[in-house]
Amino acid sequence: MRPFIPLAAAAAALVLVPGNAHGQQMTLTDNLEPDPSRAAFVQIDVRNFLRAFEMLESGGDSLAILQAEYVDRGSPGLNAFILRYELTAERLLNAIRKYPSDYAAVAEKSAVLMEQVDRYREAYAEIKRLIPDAAFPPTYFLIGAHRGIGSGSEEGPLVTIEGESIESLRGEFTPMLTHEMVHMQQVQAIGLDKYRAIFGPEKSLLALTIREGIAEYFADRVTGHMTQDEARAFVEQHESELWEQFQQEMLGTETGDWMWRRPSRPDQPPHVAYVLGARITAAYYDNAADKERAVREIMAVVDSPAFLERSGYGERVANGSR
Repeated sequence: MRPFIPLAAAAAALVLVPGNAHGQQMTLTDNLEPDPSRAAFVQIDVRNFLRAFEMLESGGDSLAILQAEYVDRGSPGLNAFILRYELTAERLLNAIRKYPSDYAAVAEKSAVLMEQVDRYREAYAEIKRLIPDAAFPPTYFLIGAHRGIGSGSEEGPLVTIEGESIESLRGEFTPMLTHEMVHMQQVQAIGLDKYRAIFGPEKSLLALTIREGIAEYFADRVTGHMTQDEARAFVEQHESELWEQFQQEMLGTETGDWMWRRPSRPDQPPHVAYVLGARITAAYYDNAADKERAVREIMAVVDSPAFLERSGYGERVANGSR
């Protein structure tokens, strides 16, 4: 399980839960919209939280209020979030007490998000242009226990907003939402079982790097930014050195300093593997004569070593190309 990292520094990653508390297997939602102009952005959980928050200010049993008015009324997205991140009314209440001003500002943040919906749909429209088979599950805006989560799920992208600034909601969210929605296209291309396999018997640093790098590559093409722009600058300065080291570790299962934690090297930003994966993906696309076919192949990657070899990325680094 990856550590929880504030969203401003977090790497967006699609995490699919193997089953629910009763051991039942989850399936990808069939609530898919092929038209990006009609893509759903769901705030019902935010509204439920705001109602519960008002009731907290009026007194009463805080845990009972949060349980009844927020947790128990959860949308499919919130239910998936609860399952994956073990959110409880008690953890939420503790976070509210620790960060009262952030939760008091949720109404304003919600309003800002809704002002940005057209911008988000424009990004989704660009995904559709680049990935013609794309279809869009709902995007769920949620309130969590101040962990800063941006991830995917069987129901669609899940995003917590309570810890975010107004500025970040207007800026950083579009690349992150694009990244997560591209992950959903990967799931649709290869199926849920094959997608999950990367977190089990088929796990490797290389597989994770390419999976995340594909989402970063398209986020950059759509928005002009990756979710890891700081890491991109570092990779551009140290690419040859990083590539040499990465090759020694890429077939192992440990993610080490490459993603999902603060690196031991003081000057290295987190999640440089995301950028390496994006550059491998760019090399694959650039080398392809048939670009439409290349996109379909990129979305459906299951053999990461073969994808890396066909990309020609190693030769590109050796030749000093970008």
